[in-house]
Amino acid sequence: MVEVSVIGITQDRFSGMPIIILGNERERFAVPIWVGNWEAELLETELLGAVPPRPFPYDLIRELLSIFKGEIERVVINDFDKGIYFAVIEVKRPDGEVIRVDSRPSDAINLAVRVRAPIFVEKRVIEKASVIPLDKCQGQECKEQWERLIKELFEE
Repeated sequence: MVEVSVIGITQDRFSGMPIIILGNERERFAVPIWVGNWEAELLETELLGAVPPRPFPYDLIRELLSIFKGEIERVVINDFDKGIYFAVIEVKRPDGEVIRVDSRPSDAINLAVRVRAPIFVEKRVIEKASVIPLDKCQGQECKEQWERLIKELFEE
């Protein structure tokens, strides 16, 4: 498994669908995950630090987990089949038991970002999926490379 972070959200220039870009600078790859408009909008709202007037569904789930003393240990993008990604959310109960909950990647990522839980991608998913390799870089150079890549691949 390889830990990743949300690099950004962009839009597919052909379909108009939002894409969450997960990436890992050390391993030099990016994983584009096509998601729904609503899920992308809620993720972007959280990444920008905006505070909604009422809780969104992911905020409500975060609060319920807190009330019942559950904790998201991590999120794992664990499969890729016929162009569809799959994920699990690993939730630790108060008694220490970890439960794996099947999830859409967009929901798992939204929750992970809200509770600052790590996001992982299984190696076999990296081998099967639409992974984009990156050139070697460091610091600001990497940020610029990510931005260039997103524009070239997904924006007009």
